[in-house]
Amino acid sequence: MRAKLKTFGIPIVFILLLIGALFFHQLLNVKQQPDPDWSRSIPLGYSSEERPLVFYNEEGLFLASNGKVDQFSFDESLNPNKEGSLNISVTRGKPFWTDGNKVLQVKGDQLISSDDTGDKTIEDNVTGISTSSNTIYYWKQEVLYSLSPADLSSKEVYRFPDEVLEAYVENDGSAVVQIRQDDTHAHLYYLDEELQLVKQPFAVVKTATNHHINGLSFLKENNQLTLLYNEEMRAQGTLSYKIWKLETPMSDIGTSIIKPAQIAFTNDQSGFKLESPRSVKFADIDGKPSILFTSESHKVGGQNTISLYVAPFSESNQFVATPVSTSKHFTYSPLQISDQNIAWLDYGGDYYELFGASQDEKAIVKSTEWSKRSVKEALNNSVLMLFSSLVTILVSFYWVLPSLFVLILLYMFKPNMFEKEEINWVEYASIILFILMPLTFVSKAMGDYFYFSAPGYLTFSGSEYVLLVIISILTALLWKVGRDPDWGTFGGVFYFMGIYILLYVTSIGPYIFNLF
Repeated sequence: MRAKLKTFGIPIVFILLLIGALFFHQLLNVKQQPDPDWSRSIPLGYSSEERPLVFYNEEGLFLASNGKVDQFSFDESLNPNKEGSLNISVTRGKPFWTDGNKVLQVKGDQLISSDDTGDKTIEDNVTGISTSSNTIYYWKQEVLYSLSPADLSSKEVYRFPDEVLEAYVENDGSAVVQIRQDDTHAHLYYLDEELQLVKQPFAVVKTATNHHINGLSFLKENNQLTLLYNEEMRAQGTLSYKIWKLETPMSDIGTSIIKPAQIAFTNDQSGFKLESPRSVKFADIDGKPSILFTSESHKVGGQNTISLYVAPFSESNQFVATPVSTSKHFTYSPLQISDQNIAWLDYGGDYYELFGASQDEKAIVKSTEWSKRSVKEALNNSVLMLFSSLVTILVSFYWVLPSLFVLILLYMFKPNMFEKEEINWVEYASIILFILMPLTFVSKAMGDYFYFSAPGYLTFSGSEYVLLVIISILTALLWKVGRDPDWGTFGGVFYFMGIYILLYVTSIGPYIFNLF
């Protein structure tokens, strides 16, 4: 029993200590802010199996799903307060407007006002609607109308040469209107806050089923109009996304068709390019124009996560972005709800949950405290990383082959060597040959992802070789203590190999492959 304890018990203790170090590192990570200026993701007390429609104005944040409209307000520290609910069903996929008492929306082809007393029809034969906090536009084929939410009066804004497809509205009432050009393209027109339309288009966007515009945001600053819009593409069943920029002086709008420029983002923390950015919106962060968008996560366990990012806006087409969210799934409908607060929906496959992030000090402190949720997240990340390290076991199989080949050859031609009870030179030579093999894997094992995800005590200068030396020495000590003299040469060599691989995959292995 004591011999077995030395042989297996001591190595198992070291392996458990390394797994414990992995878990502790993940516990520290789940307290880590996505950026020093931002809190971790804060659950805001709302979830829904149906994807909610989102609307925000001075009265609060409104989320419409499951036959009702829920109203929330937030203090400076992003503490949520549910103000109430309206038992009104909102048409899925279509914008709406509300002040907490009535809801204006399109049902079928009717523009209606709904409240506790029922529905009131405002207009028939309506083909679309777009809203902002203080503005409502709707259209009937090629005719655009403006609706006053106060008295429900409407007036014709403009009759376009073809069908209105969409209107992208800012809070001041200005809008970019998308008009059909043909089956695969549309023109963009500019409408100012005084309902004065520039009567010539200034850009062309794609509207084909497999390649089309999917959201737009614009900024007016220093007598310059800047638009950012999303493009969604589908090829061979795979979706991809791009963000394009259009720029023109306000005085030149409509004088010519502007050519878009693709913009790219780099993750400030990882240094990697962010692929397939989408859901772009302009925001005002710390009084400065910024870009909100979503893209892939570069965090541990986040390979299937779409995270929220913010990037300071500049005249460049290359932006450095900072992650804002630490939620684990797909981010939808990001919006700014105050100078320091952002909210979004996170979808994990079963339901949508409302999250937020804040620059408020109290919110930051509260979000970095450990909770049942954060401990569970750390445990989940640790398990995922241990499963990732199993790939290292498969990869490390070739480390064994040279030593095994030498042992088999010697056993075939000089079997007398293996009859000695003491540890012979063949065993030492096979072990030394095995120790050299991981050196061939260093460049692949300790790449950019390793230095991005591993803790600091594994990523110092020269760590790729120092760590291998430490593992080799520790394995040799455990082998010396635990090796059974009755095993023979084969048993001794494979005992060393087994301990080495297990120490490797529980110390370095979790940070080599990001499979999740």
